[in-house]
Amino acid sequence: MWWESPGHLDVKNGRLYIAGMSAIDIANKFKTPLYVYDGNRIMDIYRKFYSTVKKHTDLEVRLHYAMKTNSNRKILQLLLKEGAWIDAVSPEECKAALEAGFLKEKILFTGTSVSSEDMKQLVGMDVRINIDSLSQLKRLGKITTDAEISLRMDPGIAGAGHSWRTMTAGKESHGVPIKFSIPENQIVEAAKLAKDYGFNVVGLHEHIGSGWRTSEEVNEFLQTVDIVLDKAKQISEFCNLEFINFGGGPGVRYQENHPEFPLERYAEETCRKVKESGVEINALCFEPGRYIVADSGLLLVEVVDVKERYGDIIAGVNSGFNHLIRPVMYGSYHEIINCSKADAKPEAEVTVAGNLCETGDVFAAKRMMPMPEEGDVLAIHSAGAYGFTMASRYNMRSLPKEVLL
Repeated sequence: MWWESPGHLDVKNGRLYIAGMSAIDIANKFKTPLYVYDGNRIMDIYRKFYSTVKKHTDLEVRLHYAMKTNSNRKILQLLLKEGAWIDAVSPEECKAALEAGFLKEKILFTGTSVSSEDMKQLVGMDVRINIDSLSQLKRLGKITTDAEISLRMDPGIAGAGHSWRTMTAGKESHGVPIKFSIPENQIVEAAKLAKDYGFNVVGLHEHIGSGWRTSEEVNEFLQTVDIVLDKAKQISEFCNLEFINFGGGPGVRYQENHPEFPLERYAEETCRKVKESGVEINALCFEPGRYIVADSGLLLVEVVDVKERYGDIIAGVNSGFNHLIRPVMYGSYHEIINCSKADAKPEAEVTVAGNLCETGDVFAAKRMMPMPEEGDVLAIHSAGAYGFTMASRYNMRSLPKEVLL
């Protein structure tokens, strides 16, 4: 199977194993619906990302884990031991990172539509703040100027992402104005204003979108690198920049025909451009989230009802988009593996439906797979990112459980 990975996801005697443990046994012990994460897989991918970037630069490399993807405390503590930094998008995430053991100096808050009340909380925690607008900068100046800040810049060209809803750069996405960051033609003005207020501007940041995988999308990203570096040189004339942060975005394979993200080229070309630019900084920052945790996780659900309607087979499970919203919100594809028939040939066209009172509560429509039976445990693949963190109690259903192996 394309998703098999020795030691992480294996098939033995037709059964699915994660981290050497039977998915069915895990489901029986902890009950479904259940998120299961492979901690070793998370650490392996983190180390792969870090080492790939580091071999191409003499600068310090900081990986700010985007904790919105998965804020499970045990995962945060695993990454803390690996030396990770944090990308937080709310005061609550900053608080959770501090409680998990991260130093305030290693937390960068990057929010949007940031209220003055949010900023008072952030100032109280003394974390670094990445400024998203001139309005935010001016309001922060009324609260304090004794702060280290960075500026989030829009490079001025279209963003990239797996969905129009995840593109965060450019003028608009599918007709909807982009709400994020300070436009490229205002960023030097913003830096001068911050300097006038008395802020210590230590960084310049960009983030063009989430979940891009192709060489063409990497090419688009590399165009933005040139733009950011040019602005960094201008800002460096009156600010001592400590770092440039190129954001997150690298995607993962959700299905067989998805390409592997070209991490080597992404790292090599970014580092080369930084070196050739001559910009004097101490560190390069990146904000991987999905790339680190997505394929570490499975959502285990039980088939509780099988029916035939007008020739369609509907397999109803004890979960729904309240537990994993990506298929409904983004039209995202997730591989679905029958844990007791993991290597069986697809034999039926099945719609896997959730238990919410919504027509759109479907994990997969007319998907070819082994014929499910009531009591089967299904594993929804690559559910480690934007799964539990986006869960809700819609229909007053309980939240799923989580287990870290």
